[in-house]
Amino acid sequence: QALLASTKNSATVSSFSPSSLTARRRLPSLALFATNSKTMTDVANFIDSTNAAYESLHRAFELQFWGTKMALSGPEYSTEELTRTKGEMEAFLADESKLAQTRELLKSVPEDSEHAKTLKMLERTFGCYIMESEEAKTLRAEATKIEGQLESARNKLSLGATICGKFEEMSSVGLRNRVRVDPDEEVRKACYEGLTKIGDFVTANGFVELVKVRNRMAKKLGYLDFYDYKVTNAEGFGKIALFEILDTLEEGTRPIMEAARELFAKEKGGNNALEPWNQSFLMAGDVTRRMDPYFPFETAVEQWGRSFSAMNISYRGATMDLDLLDRKGKYSNGFCHWPQPAWVKPDGSWQPSTTHFTSLA
Repeated sequence: QALLASTKNSATVSSFSPSSLTARRRLPSLALFATNSKTMTDVANFIDSTNAAYESLHRAFELQFWGTKMALSGPEYSTEELTRTKGEMEAFLADESKLAQTRELLKSVPEDSEHAKTLKMLERTFGCYIMESEEAKTLRAEATKIEGQLESARNKLSLGATICGKFEEMSSVGLRNRVRVDPDEEVRKACYEGLTKIGDFVTANGFVELVKVRNRMAKKLGYLDFYDYKVTNAEGFGKIALFEILDTLEEGTRPIMEAARELFAKEKGGNNALEPWNQSFLMAGDVTRRMDPYFPFETAVEQWGRSFSAMNISYRGATMDLDLLDRKGKYSNGFCHWPQPAWVKPDGSWQPSTTHFTSLA
């Protein structure tokens, strides 16, 4: 997402005092040089101000994203604030005047310059967010609101499984872990069924409405649906072309997959091995359990740091916020976001990044 890019200070114009006919003949080229220098200054100022404004909006949104996803306590984190900060960031990126100014400035810089490279990135980003249809903008705001409400409801969903006649509350992570490692098939099946409740819950709490609103928005913009809209903006081609590629891949690998499933069932005692609560357990076998002592969780951060150091990867002053443990109310999927992107500031100084990284154990 980050727009921030390295920029270089514009060259300054040296003073010039004509004292001869030869010098006077050089005045037109000097004037042109001065004009070009001013243009480069204008370009640099535009890039720098855009970076600074986006940095602030991006950071505000990412702090809300982290706080709500991690279920952090405190009045500063809320679904309402997440929706507001996301809306402000997207409104900035969807500013048509910024796109127009970007394109105008692109005409005044050499195509192979660093400024041109940065301006083209800005042009691409603004173009992805700008919507010419007012109705589409309204639908986007409605979708953002529904998404926030759905996420809030999902965070409060209580999951678990009935084991030996007693309900045990577990997160989706805990349920998946039991499906993967519990030796009792009945327990694995109960935990798998506990996971399937998520689908019923989200479809009853706004997910269907969210899909409908997103698709209506995309169609107002001339796309087949929301997926077509996202694929086109991200990849430069639509979903029809994408599925032509994926269908070829699926058809070419289908015989391999079918043969692998047949062999797996044969080796593991029959088609019952293919049940979703049995596959991961039987595929893991004893390997995972035998490897666990060599990769204890308590040394994970140290091993991570040592590995990066051995690869000569420097953090350059970066800050990493890690949230690695499962707990009630916490978002159940791992992710890594940068609320503070790393970039070179206009004065040439380095802005270290801040990383929000979460996984579950």
